[in-house]
Amino acid sequence: MNRNLWHYPRTELAENVYRLLIKGPVQAISLFGPRRTGKTQFLTQDLAPLAEERGHKVVYASLWQTIDSPLGILLYELDMALRGGSVLNRLKTFASDIAPKFSLKVPFGGPSLEVDLGKLKGKSPDNLLLLLDQYCEKLSNKRRPAFLLLDEFQEIARSDGAKALMAALRTSLDKRKDGLVAVFTGSSQEGLRQMFSARQAPFFRFAQPMELPPLTDDFVVHQLKAMRATSKTKLDRTEALAAFEDFGRIPLIFQRWLIKLSLNPGMTGTEATEAVRAEVAEEFGYGARWLDLTPPQRLAVRLMADGVTRIYSKEAAEEAERLTKTSSPSASKLQTAMERLNRLGLVDEFEKAPHLNDPVFAGWVRQRPRSDF
Repeated sequence: MNRNLWHYPRTELAENVYRLLIKGPVQAISLFGPRRTGKTQFLTQDLAPLAEERGHKVVYASLWQTIDSPLGILLYELDMALRGGSVLNRLKTFASDIAPKFSLKVPFGGPSLEVDLGKLKGKSPDNLLLLLDQYCEKLSNKRRPAFLLLDEFQEIARSDGAKALMAALRTSLDKRKDGLVAVFTGSSQEGLRQMFSARQAPFFRFAQPMELPPLTDDFVVHQLKAMRATSKTKLDRTEALAAFEDFGRIPLIFQRWLIKLSLNPGMTGTEATEAVRAEVAEEFGYGARWLDLTPPQRLAVRLMADGVTRIYSKEAAEEAERLTKTSSPSASKLQTAMERLNRLGLVDEFEKAPHLNDPVFAGWVRQRPRSDF
């Protein structure tokens, strides 16, 4: 399969971000977008190639599943950027190179250093924080600033020793305003706010906030063309647009739907939707997660899935009674339910209102029978 055919390029957005960082007044951008809406693809397949084509060094690091050793991951990616090669090529060998140990080619002619990720839990060693600064110095280029693309950046705050690491990174960037630019992405608006907007935040007012624009119907048209080119399968545009909407406009899930139909010519669009929804629920553990919730917690989740943002309002109580055919839980029970949902990481605050942070899970919840509540 030609993956380039399937990638929907966000050329204009990449150009705008590039121009803002290189010719504009800001050194950094914080880019918010819900989970699975294409932030990583934008960084690695749109912005990084654009910057590389124009002679910039590019560092890409995902902090989503590296909270035990974010410093190690950052050092590895900084080292790889100095050695050369594109971000996309480095991603292909990342898993085999990084675990469990890797060697660094220390900047400015220093000796090679072996790093054991398993030993980086807890307080960040001072010598490695100094090394982080040395890498930033080596990458810094006033003529063609290096790009630091840090995916799911809010996750760094969950690591042990986060305070020292964030202070060191902020200092390294502050010292090189003309030679380093950065894009920090996050799927938690509240998490990004705590990093960049709260007065005591480690990166307070450091980055210009942006939101990842939602994909338009043009994305669906592009995917249908890619499908025709690779499998000779032609689908109805209206049905495809409805499926895209049904999956919360999540690109990767919609692509699964297309592939399901391509591999099963006799399957209807509705059958493919049900099959993909079941696969996603199994893969991400929605069933187990749902069983772990109490009825009030499930009800609160359903209200948010339906777009209700004022959970304690009269309108929410009326919607709850419509769903359950019984009286709505008290405000105190709903508050307790919301507190646990926050602890479980299922809820994020968006425009000062609670939302489920996984739109695919929200769609799955909307299919649950009334008896679940």
